[in-house]
Amino acid sequence: MMRWSRMPRHFMSVVRMQSSSITTTKQVRLNESKVPNNIVAAAFESLKEIDNAKSKKSSFYIINNTIDNATTVEEILAISEIGLVSKQHALKAVSTLAEWASSGRVKLSEFEADLRFLKLCRMLGKENTKEKEHLFSDLSTVLGITGDDEAAKLISSISLPQMVKVLSTLGAKKKRSTTLLRSLAFNIGRCSEKMDIKQSADVLYALAILNFPDEVLLEKVSADVRSIMSTTDRPSVIGSIVTSIGILRYRDPDLLETLSTWLEKHIDECKQHILISYLLTLAYVNYKPNNMDNIIQVFKNTKQFNDVGNLSTWLDIIWSLVVLEKADNEHLASVLSPDFISNLMKLKGNRVVSIKLLNINGYAKTKLDYKGPLLDSNSENFKLELVRSKDKQALMTTMIDTLSIMFPSDNFVKTDVKTDLGFIIDAECMLDSKLNPIPLDSSRVKSPDTHLIAFMLTGFHDTCRGCHNEPNGISALNARLAHTLGYKVLSVPYTELGTRDTLVNSVQYLKESLKNLLSEP
Repeated sequence: MMRWSRMPRHFMSVVRMQSSSITTTKQVRLNESKVPNNIVAAAFESLKEIDNAKSKKSSFYIINNTIDNATTVEEILAISEIGLVSKQHALKAVSTLAEWASSGRVKLSEFEADLRFLKLCRMLGKENTKEKEHLFSDLSTVLGITGDDEAAKLISSISLPQMVKVLSTLGAKKKRSTTLLRSLAFNIGRCSEKMDIKQSADVLYALAILNFPDEVLLEKVSADVRSIMSTTDRPSVIGSIVTSIGILRYRDPDLLETLSTWLEKHIDECKQHILISYLLTLAYVNYKPNNMDNIIQVFKNTKQFNDVGNLSTWLDIIWSLVVLEKADNEHLASVLSPDFISNLMKLKGNRVVSIKLLNINGYAKTKLDYKGPLLDSNSENFKLELVRSKDKQALMTTMIDTLSIMFPSDNFVKTDVKTDLGFIIDAECMLDSKLNPIPLDSSRVKSPDTHLIAFMLTGFHDTCRGCHNEPNGISALNARLAHTLGYKVLSVPYTELGTRDTLVNSVQYLKESLKNLLSEP
């Protein structure tokens, strides 16, 4: 064996270096054991977070793929039991089920009561937990879906009573979802099954509250109500139907006649407010039923209603009778008396109240036998400024442009003519029998060959639903009052003037209408 002293120097140097290296490594290991563990822990935690993020991302796509590739309801509902399911997943799952139900691939009954389906729907709801539990206790589940398009797809698969309940819930919550409403209106309207009287009332109320007068659905409701009216003995439900019809301005003569017959038969069972609602409805839709005199006989006893403590209600009653041309002198005097007006004006200012007072006052002036009180000429009601709605103002602009072509100068036509009768005449002109314009000169002596024309626009909100652009009661009354001022009244509906594509066509329309007006006796 070679002795250490005899080893080459370079070899000894290497050995020392290795020995030194071993010693250094041991020292480092000893030192590392003394380093705090927080740095190492943080490093491992970061690795865990990265792994979790990757896991979540992976899970998201896995659940998405599960829904995309699902072929059964069970496969879709199974995702609700996965802890990582998100709101996006829930929406996609419910949307898919809605699509399947709408196409007839599956039936809603296969999953509507499944707790897993309700859980997915709750994830999409906006209400608190207690409200959700109540909301999803029945088929109103569709209302808890964030996407109205997805909810609408479910409508065609549910029963008529369920559809009515969904529509009623929308009305109660005043949730005007156009997509849902259209789907409900379409599916209820085409359903051959008849609604009972309560369901019909609920549908009408929802349509009135949500301002959604769908013509097809209204026809369905009208037909169903008429078919079962004779077997009904619930005045409160009839009262609801009557009120909703008035709000909707729905003019269906057959339905109104059926209601009138029922009310006359059960008039002793009807509370006061039902009869008042019916009178207002007749006025708003400008309809006089065959037995109207028998119905309004109850309003002949002025004291019975004048002493109800609600002045505005009595004003509404008399205004309605004026619209229907059934108000007598005693009625008129009861609201035009200084005491009544003084008490009425103590209430908070109301434009509608002032307009109705002016209407009644104007009507009273036309009755030759009326000798009762009238509004004071200095009354604040005469200072009421009347404004048009936006859609009617747009129609007015079209008419002004049309009249500027028809008449040579401003001396021949005047716009926004004040009447002090609760309305303004949109435009006036003077013509001879050959349609030649005559200057509007107050000093000019009018001859039998001279005709004063009042142009009165009839906008969308001035017409009734359920008829061919029949003017509502307000428009009809204004036209009659204008006639008492000496005008020949030309009603200009929005369906005619508003649809003319050029001014030339609008001019032709007005000229033809004027020709027909002057040819009338």
